[in-house]
Amino acid sequence: MLETGLGVQLLDRTGQRVKLTAAGSALLPIARRVMSNIADATFEMECIRTGESPVISLTCLQSLGPRLCRLMADYTREHPGTRWSLFTSLRGAMVAGLRDGQFDLAICEGYADDGIGNIPLMRESLHLVLPHDHPLIEQAPLRPADLTNVPYIGLHRRLGALLEAQRFFAAGEAYPTPVAEVDTTQLVAELATGLGGYGFIPDSAIPKNGFTMVTVPTDPPLTRQISIARSANRNNPPAVEMFIDYLLAAWPADSP
Repeated sequence: MLETGLGVQLLDRTGQRVKLTAAGSALLPIARRVMSNIADATFEMECIRTGESPVISLTCLQSLGPRLCRLMADYTREHPGTRWSLFTSLRGAMVAGLRDGQFDLAICEGYADDGIGNIPLMRESLHLVLPHDHPLIEQAPLRPADLTNVPYIGLHRRLGALLEAQRFFAAGEAYPTPVAEVDTTQLVAELATGLGGYGFIPDSAIPKNGFTMVTVPTDPPLTRQISIARSANRNNPPAVEMFIDYLLAAWPADSP
């Protein structure tokens, strides 16, 4: 019996309902991690037994998807048989997926989250964008005070982009109330064009051709830290650790 082996009482059986004791509550998250690791190991051993390669489960910001796909393809050529699962998502969903074991890795902004470890991958510029005929273009670089009363289109806070915008406005006035918060940079451009407003778009999300907005320098300039995020409470399979090493070596040399 687990209680006997540990020498502590884990369950309170005195009432009509069995409840966890303080020791049981402390053990519960540890037990869940152990069971998750056992399930992962069982699945990987079954894959090895049947000759099937395990799946590396990834999630990333939508703007980073094309770059990650190119690296996945290059890695597969070096490691034939590698199998993948890739989702693009909001950052909040990525962190939740890492915690519950849905994803092995997430490529997203490297902010501090409980139970999540971040490995720095790259720094990426964020651009303020305006419609091509907006009068403020001639005043660049733009400061927060220059944008007073100009409609602001924000990326949804679950994307993690809110903090970068807050840092920009911290140099001047308070963070403005967005006219709209959206979940894709394409919608930022669409609404900013239609409303004569502005937004912030990462370098990786700006199309090579056909972009209807103008990128405008800011004072101060904006960047975001992109990291490889993973659960700090789970041990990744060897295949995932190998891919992390590959990303750290190959990402800087890969063009957007």
